[in-house]
Amino acid sequence: MSTIMTVLGPISSQSLGFTSIHEHLFLDLTRDTANNDSVLNDIELCYRELMRYKESGGVSLIDQTTASLRGHDHDLLEDNHAVAVRKMAEKTGLNIILGAGWYREPYYEKKLYRMKTDEIADELINDIKIGIDGTDVKAGILGEIGSHFTWISPVEERVFRAVARAHNHTGVSIATHAVKSPVGLDQLDILKHEGVNLKRVIIGHCQSYPHFEYHSEIAKRGAFVSFDRLGTTNAYEHEIDLKIIKNMIDAGLIKYILFGQDVCRKPDYYAYGGKGYAYISGDLVLELNKLGITAEQIKQITVDNPRRALTGLD
Repeated sequence: MSTIMTVLGPISSQSLGFTSIHEHLFLDLTRDTANNDSVLNDIELCYRELMRYKESGGVSLIDQTTASLRGHDHDLLEDNHAVAVRKMAEKTGLNIILGAGWYREPYYEKKLYRMKTDEIADELINDIKIGIDGTDVKAGILGEIGSHFTWISPVEERVFRAVARAHNHTGVSIATHAVKSPVGLDQLDILKHEGVNLKRVIIGHCQSYPHFEYHSEIAKRGAFVSFDRLGTTNAYEHEIDLKIIKNMIDAGLIKYILFGQDVCRKPDYYAYGGKGYAYISGDLVLELNKLGITAEQIKQITVDNPRRALTGLD
């Protein structure tokens, strides 16, 4: 696949440029925490934050906001979610790839407990080939697809298998949610069992389980290791994150590393005192330079690796 589907239509993979692999523009996390910080639906603020990313060198980003993150018991936006994301792409000039799928079990709609695996897969294929939620805005990735705990529940396994079948039918890559445990390896086991080429799989939130052995095993299987909450932890944990990234590079595993910010709460915004979308292309680059990581290596992680992850092409 030499083209990548954005919310504005297909682009050449060579046009991808500097890419944040995991972000959210508009979402609702109130199933976890019912407060105002858990909802992103301020269109003007989103625009301002995204323009900081663009002005710092960002060209593309992957919005991994799946069906279950687009609103909880209320309308998140005046527009349909996919349409709102498309309008933001038009306004900012950024390449935005939008995700399809289901997040993790606490966010599932009840219908998923009744649906067969192939029925779920058919809905995802429709999101990719026709459009999301009745629109003509097509998904360009399957993700984020998650596990709630340190294991995969039965209904989550069914969703993973459906995602695998949708991938096999469409060729669209897969991005997962795996936190504070090596559960990403269990995710890879299911996807491999369904015949997925693991070179098209991105295991998310790898910094939350900061063990080189875990990250190197993901890479050994051919999948991508996504560090996607960079700069959001305390100084000690951030230092560990940087060391693990450096260790992976030194071990010859740079081709499997991806970066993202996963902006998903108001305190993540620059306007609220957070790092914002622009941290990777700004301060993080400077921090990595101090560790001896070169501009060419950073380009591989932020430009070449995202292109490989989305297309399967070297």
